[in-house]
Amino acid sequence: MSNYNGIFLRSALGQGNELPRKGPQNMSPDILLLGIAPVADPAIFAQHYDQAFNKPLLAAQANYIYLRGKNYSNQPINDEGDTRPRLFWTKASLLMWPQTWTELIAGPSGQALSLKAGPGSVGVTNQPYVWTPQNISNDHYCLIAVVPSPGYDNRIPDNQISDFPAFVATHGGIAWTDVTVENAKTLTISGKAMFFEMGDESADIQFTIVCTNVPVGCTVSFSAGTPGTNPAIYLPPTPVTAFPNFSAGLTCSVPAGYVSDIYYNLVVPQGLDISNARINIMAAYTTGANASQVLASNELKLQSE
Repeated sequence: MSNYNGIFLRSALGQGNELPRKGPQNMSPDILLLGIAPVADPAIFAQHYDQAFNKPLLAAQANYIYLRGKNYSNQPINDEGDTRPRLFWTKASLLMWPQTWTELIAGPSGQALSLKAGPGSVGVTNQPYVWTPQNISNDHYCLIAVVPSPGYDNRIPDNQISDFPAFVATHGGIAWTDVTVENAKTLTISGKAMFFEMGDESADIQFTIVCTNVPVGCTVSFSAGTPGTNPAIYLPPTPVTAFPNFSAGLTCSVPAGYVSDIYYNLVVPQGLDISNARINIMAAYTTGANASQVLASNELKLQSE
C-alpha cells in the first residue's frame, strides 16, 4: 500500500488516497453525470464531496459531465502545460484498447477545461464536458477520466490493457465509470443553437425558444453548459401545446463576459410531420434602456435525417 499525494480520484465514496484502491473500479463518484441539466455553480460538487451525482444520460441529446478530485499534497496543483484534465468515452467491449477511445475535448465556453485544487481541497472542472451519446444495444458506455499531478505517471498506454481494473486501481489520477444511457425511442434532434456572448455589462436576459410549425405533442428543451448565471440557463423538456406558434423560456441574471454554446433538443413522437418546422433561440434584455432589445437570435430549419 502507498499514499497518492496528488489530485486523487476515487472509485467509491469514503475512500482515502491509498493505492491500490480496493473493490470495484467501475463506478467512480468523481465522474459526475448530470444528464441534460446544467448547474449554475459547480462548487456544489466540492461542497458535497461525500455524494455521488450519477444521473442517466440521454441518447441523442447534449449531456453534461464534470470531474472532481481531492488534492492530498501540501502544495496547490494547477493544470498548466500538459496537466489538463482529460475525459474519454468508449464502448465497454473496447475498454481494453485505449487506441479506440474517443476524447471529449470541447467545453461549452469554447475555452480549455481546467481543474485546480489547493492543498487538502477538492477541485472541480471549471465547466462541464459535453457529450451526445448515440443509442447503444448489447453493450454499454464507459467514461475514463485522467487528472495528472506532478510526480505521477498517469498516462494512458497506447497498447492493450489486459487487466483494466487493476490498471485503474494502481493509478490515483485515473478513474472509470460505467454509464447508463437511456436510448431515444423516437426521433430526437439535438444540436448547437448558438454561441451566446454577453458583452461587458451584466444584465437580466430572457432566453426563449420560439417554435414555428412544430407539431403539438413534441417536446423541446435548451441549455447552456457554462456555469455562472442565476439560475442556470436551462429549459427542461417542455411539451409543445400550441400550433403553429409556440414559445417557452426563462429569465437569468447573466454576468459580464459570460459566453456559452446553447444546445437545443427536440423529441418528435412517431407519426408527426416536422418537414416545415423551425425553431428560433432568442436572448433579449428584460429591463433598463435596452428592455426587449434582442441580444442574440438564431433560427434553425429542422432536419429529420
